[in-house]
Amino acid sequence: MIGIVVVSHSAQLAAGLKALADQLGSPARLLLAAGVDDADHPIGTDAIAVMSAIEEADDGSGVLVLMDLGSALLSAETALELLPPELSARVRLCPAPLVEGTLAAVVAAGSGLTLDEVTAEALGALGPKQAMLPASAAQAATETAPVADDGWLRCEVVVDNPHGLHVRPAARLVAALKPFAAELKLQKGDKEANPRSLTRLAMLNVRQGDQLTLLARGEDATAALTCFQQLADERFGD
Repeated sequence: MIGIVVVSHSAQLAAGLKALADQLGSPARLLLAAGVDDADHPIGTDAIAVMSAIEEADDGSGVLVLMDLGSALLSAETALELLPPELSARVRLCPAPLVEGTLAAVVAAGSGLTLDEVTAEALGALGPKQAMLPASAAQAATETAPVADDGWLRCEVVVDNPHGLHVRPAARLVAALKPFAAELKLQKGDKEANPRSLTRLAMLNVRQGDQLTLLARGEDATAALTCFQQLADERFGD
């Protein structure tokens, strides 16, 4: 499973981000390399701490590193130079936004995605916020939902969650649908998203009272739809 490392100048900032990520229930490893060991001047980054965090996060699958500010990148680059070549080769430094990117990466890694796929999820994590802003040019970031083809099964639910499908219930939906051997599409009105992607789900901007339709096709299609209905009945665990 891909490991995640957060490099931040502030230990408090990183700890708050980890507390937020822990709410998602992902099994992915999230390690912090934040602040420096100086009581009088605790703000900063330490390449040795970054190197140690990468080593701890790696299980052989790869590590994604997210950073807050410029010198955090310098510390991460120095850490890569200090690591054995076979380990540094499977480490990716990611320019995604720290908070959104980390949350998306944690969910994607916990779903068993590859390093390239986890990186793509993190890089796309700013899209939902951009799409929600009225003046954003990213309004069309979600695909227009086509008419369902023959062979697709469907399940329609109305979201009862008071705060809609925010990050925690969305993460639970992603994790719940992961095991099924089926092609899945989630529709809200004329928009469509991959329900196994936290970033894509967020771009649907699902609110209380919205109707969602899950389309499924494949060996586990019926089981996936049953799972989706049960999750909706339980307010997606929220």
